[in-house]
Amino acid sequence: MHKDKHIIAVIPARGGSKRLKYKNIYQVLGKPMLAWAIDACKGSQHIDEIYVSSEDIKILTVAETHGAKLIKRPSELSEDHVFKMVPIRHAVQDILDNPQEKNPDVVIIVQANSPEIKTNDLDGAIQKLFEHNRQEIFSVDNNLNQNASFRVITREGVFQKELSTNCGVYITNEYDVHTKEDVEEVEKRIKK
Repeated sequence: MHKDKHIIAVIPARGGSKRLKYKNIYQVLGKPMLAWAIDACKGSQHIDEIYVSSEDIKILTVAETHGAKLIKRPSELSEDHVFKMVPIRHAVQDILDNPQEKNPDVVIIVQANSPEIKTNDLDGAIQKLFEHNRQEIFSVDNNLNQNASFRVITREGVFQKELSTNCGVYITNEYDVHTKEDVEEVEKRIKK
């Protein structure tokens, strides 16, 4: 069905988190939070390459240690006011401009601070994109509220300026981590 498609994951992970310093590499059950996202992508039967986009050398070092390819993000694309899709577009354009990299057909945007992300959810959302011929699938919680854990989007959709009208949702109830209290909560949830 989509074996001829090149599918990549891009994990945006900036260093400037305010509430929890170095949130994206904060330890969750003895493993940097970013590593949970990388490992979920590594287990996928569909994802061919995993990239981490960051301006921060500590985060990039952790990403490389855990097997991700690196995209050095300009610091101006890592400020608080920058929308998430801006560094995603930068990362995908960086890949497209590199003759040593294969052009992606589909991009999975995985949030670094959702350590509960599961491989089977990523694979299920990828399947749904193809089965229903969508431009984008985004994760929602059990109440159907968008939870930002991940988005599966076509390469064309990455560069689209308007909101996609050809999208669907995938239900997955993951917890976003922003504080030390959130870390404690997500550790309890993972241990269950």
